[in-house]
Amino acid sequence: MKNIFRVLFLVLVYNTAGYSQCNGFAKKSITKLKPYLNTQQVFSTVLLNGDKTQLSSTFYYGDEYRLLISAEDQLGKIQLNVKDAQGNVVYTTKAYGTIMWDFNVEASQDLTLELITPPAPEKETVDKSGCVSIVIGFK
Repeated sequence: MKNIFRVLFLVLVYNTAGYSQCNGFAKKSITKLKPYLNTQQVFSTVLLNGDKTQLSSTFYYGDEYRLLISAEDQLGKIQLNVKDAQGNVVYTTKAYGTIMWDFNVEASQDLTLELITPPAPEKETVDKSGCVSIVIGFK
């Protein structure tokens, strides 16, 4: 029984450390927003190969935005899909490490930012994990 508690404790500590590590990873990205102001929307998480995550946000007419996506290199070439309220992809791109996109909207609207990591190569038996962050700036 003691061993089960030890394992659970180690899992809890590992997950907390991973979360904290990703917060630090995201905070480093904020400096790349300049001259844009941080919207205070900083999203960070740990993803495995083949995972996807989404973040919805409202973008307002008249503002100019900078979207900054950062991912650890071991995740491979991440894909960003920006979808409108109907689920239509309005922008897509793939890149290693960092994606930076400056844009404005023709009307205030909710957009969904979807990040997808590539699946692990078939020859690898263990999925790689890494931090991913989404930071939004405006001016």
